Amino acid sequence: MTSFIAELRRRNVLRVAAAYAVVGWILIEAGSVLLPTFGAPEWFFKVYVLLVVAGFLLTLLLAWILEWTPEGVKLERDVDRSKSVTEQTGHKMNYGIIGLLVAALTISLTLNVTGLRDKKSESLSAGVGSSIAVLPFESISADPENELFTDGIHDDLLTSLANIGALKVISRTSVLEYRNPVRNLREIASELGVDTVLEGSVQRSGNNVRINAQLIDAQTDEHIWAKTYDRELTAKNIFHIQSEISAEITTALKAQLTPEEQGRLVSVPTENLEAYSLSMAGRSNVYKRRLETLTAAREQFQGAIKLDPGYSHAYSGLAESVLLLMINHNVIPYDEAYQLASEALDKALELDPQNADAYASLGLLKMNISKHERSGQELTEAETAFRRAIELSPNHAGTYSWFASLKSQEMDLEGAIDLYQRSLELDPLARIPRSNLAGVYAQLGRNDEALAEWLEGVRINPEWPLAYENVAGHLVGLGRLDEAYAWATKSRELSTDPLAGRSLIAVLMQFGEREQASAIIAGLPADHPLYPIADGFEKMMLGNYSDALVSWEQAIASGFSSKKEYVLDPASDTALLIGDYAKSMEYSLRLHPDLPNPDFEVNKFNAHNVLKYAYLLQRENPDSRVAAELLDRLLVVIEAQPRLGTGGHGNRDVQILALQGRPDEALARLRQAFDEGFRGSRAYDNWSLSQDPYLESIRDTDEYRSIEADIAAAIDIMKRRVNAARANNDFEPILLSTTRGRTS
Repeated sequence: MTSFIAELRRRNVLRVAAAYAVVGWILIEAGSVLLPTFGAPEWFFKVYVLLVVAGFLLTLLLAWILEWTPEGVKLERDVDRSKSVTEQTGHKMNYGIIGLLVAALTISLTLNVTGLRDKKSESLSAGVGSSIAVLPFESISADPENELFTDGIHDDLLTSLANIGALKVISRTSVLEYRNPVRNLREIASELGVDTVLEGSVQRSGNNVRINAQLIDAQTDEHIWAKTYDRELTAKNIFHIQSEISAEITTALKAQLTPEEQGRLVSVPTENLEAYSLSMAGRSNVYKRRLETLTAAREQFQGAIKLDPGYSHAYSGLAESVLLLMINHNVIPYDEAYQLASEALDKALELDPQNADAYASLGLLKMNISKHERSGQELTEAETAFRRAIELSPNHAGTYSWFASLKSQEMDLEGAIDLYQRSLELDPLARIPRSNLAGVYAQLGRNDEALAEWLEGVRINPEWPLAYENVAGHLVGLGRLDEAYAWATKSRELSTDPLAGRSLIAVLMQFGEREQASAIIAGLPADHPLYPIADGFEKMMLGNYSDALVSWEQAIASGFSSKKEYVLDPASDTALLIGDYAKSMEYSLRLHPDLPNPDFEVNKFNAHNVLKYAYLLQRENPDSRVAAELLDRLLVVIEAQPRLGTGGHGNRDVQILALQGRPDEALARLRQAFDEGFRGSRAYDNWSLSQDPYLESIRDTDEYRSIEADIAAAIDIMKRRVNAARANNDFEPILLSTTRGRTS
């Protein structure tokens, strides 16, 4: 053994080993920093290290069998020992090793002192973060029913992960857009704003189910975690699999579970497989929000409850379906819907006090009670419910959106913006939160931001008619009537709803095309919810005000059940236009019975009716103190609002100043309104500027006539542009002028 070691020394094998060890260390240290910088995946670095180690063994072998001589490299066995220079070579190698050690020390200091190593670590940790998109699972079965079952598994897993506060989990609405994706995972992750993607498949066969799942780093396409679950098909096993997947994903992403979250992960909501299947189908139908799917969902949740009366999530699903049928479609009377939803939610929370969906629906219920009954107590209870839902499910995008609506109702618009933005972080492809966020921007007068959000809605959902109508409605308010016409026309092309692109009505009225505008209303079928008031609007547009009032009175007498402002406000306006001030006052007070109360709150939402009431009081008594006080209060409210856009007041300040007997100020404001883009009253009132009864005191002035002529000229330019597009059947240039920014 001693002679072998001596021979290793003589042949400089040990010195070569030391030198290579230092070189190998330098190569590995440098590679660990530089390779990730150039985007090399983790497997490449592993192979790189193995090659360095293999090189060490090869170098030792070569050092043993080869020797450096003055004549060059020779096999050791061919060298005359008396002429060997290994000792001199060894001395030279000693200096080389010292130099390499100095180099290694320098590199080590550079990596640690300059922070390059930390940056590398940060880069690696950023590559696999705690944000995740669960793509729709693939159904591996020829049976079409298995696809619904697979979607249910996917939805439940999403819900389970959404309850984990340490994770950011993209909502179902957005990930469903990537069923059978054509883009690669990196593109999908970038669009959804996540680091990791979960893919999976479900195979249902007889009494067994197989679920495959794999978690992938979207930046490197590396599998972080993967597993296959083969179990007997029972509801209990399905929930257990989902719990295991959620827990293992949380571990893989180095996220922390709270004890409360751990408890919810292992819970089994129902052991009845048929009830579970019905509830899954119900949830799928609720997401679609259509009348027929919500009706089916209600029946499915009721069926699930019948099979398992202890299934909390079936009760919360029933409550949500009933509320949406009432709110979105008006097919369930207010009192009946609230009673059914209240009873279902009470039962849901009795069975499971940690049911986040139940708290979210409770917030929706309380918010709508408050809106209907003007109850401050219900507003407080709604906020409490929404906050509890978010505590239990921090990734519940729908809760943030509903909570934002509550903040808008409370006029906390900045709070609403924050909540809508959070909702969109979790559901970036969602339609309604983006549309509502734009609406809040418009209320604040941030019209460019509002238009940008609505245009983004068109880009994301190019087949959704309401996306185009949102743009059109805002453009009408901005006075850009030609663009509004083009966008409203596009909305009508995409929809079968006879009222799609309804902003077209205001534009046509501004263009003086009364017959075309009234034809849109005349096209409503008898089963349309607004059919009972269509005749009143049609006659009003044609200027047949006396006949229109008869139609309104018939609709009121029949007990028209939709929003009362849809009939009472135009009925009051029509009576005012024909000089029947008593009837106008009657309908105005039926709309807001508390108007005579000195403590009545004047706000932007009731401004139209408050102004009319003040005008009617002045008709009775020109010196009415009540009218004067109302106008003073209303002017303060209006001057705090934007003039133009969906959230604008138009020329409401001009109307108030005219009624206050301040004609010079009224005319100055009207000129200012025109300069800002105001192009007429149809976006704000049920009459044209020339018919406006509030402007009587300024109408017979040269300045008013000049402004009215300027407005008519501006409208004529836009109408000619629309006529050219009509003639060519090509509105694309007008649409592009909106998306690129109007230049003329």
